[in-house]
Amino acid sequence: MEGEITIKDLSAASPAAVGFYGLGFAATFAGLLNSGMFSDALMVISMAITLGGVAEVLAGWQLWQKGDTFAATAFTIFGLWWFAFSYINLAPAGLFSAPVEAASASSMGFFTLVWGLIATTLTIATLKIGVKMITLVFIVLDLTFFSLALVFFGMFPLAIAGIITLITGIAALYLATALVFDSVGIKLPI
Repeated sequence: MEGEITIKDLSAASPAAVGFYGLGFAATFAGLLNSGMFSDALMVISMAITLGGVAEVLAGWQLWQKGDTFAATAFTIFGLWWFAFSYINLAPAGLFSAPVEAASASSMGFFTLVWGLIATTLTIATLKIGVKMITLVFIVLDLTFFSLALVFFGMFPLAIAGIITLITGIAALYLATALVFDSVGIKLPI
């Protein structure tokens, strides 16, 4: 029938779009918070847990079943990063009835620095994938981690790190949308 859309066989579908949407939404709202657009940190934490954490980990595990080691690893570890980030922010408020002291700026600096180094090693691998938009998402993700590390070390303004994080989120949202569009025959540049 004319104008009818047929969805591809779901057994062959890639969960990568869900993973990139997870990164995209969580990073976009974290970027908006850090750049000063709003101050509702709880909303950012909820996005970090549900979309950054759950969506990325589920996408990673599904990609593992498909044999895609790179995507499975990237989505799973970065999904787990969002869980760690959320715990670090919630534990001082008494999460699980066991309040702990807030993480120091120095420890958060090293936390984001090490994650930036891991993200950078994965960025090198994206060059072999051949999808420029994936490489771009990873490059701005690297910049996000390094700029946040500099913020925690007192060497960079949070608002600029927030803008970099926002760019990461928007790039990931675009890539996710392009992957979904591609699945129904609409080609966006990636």
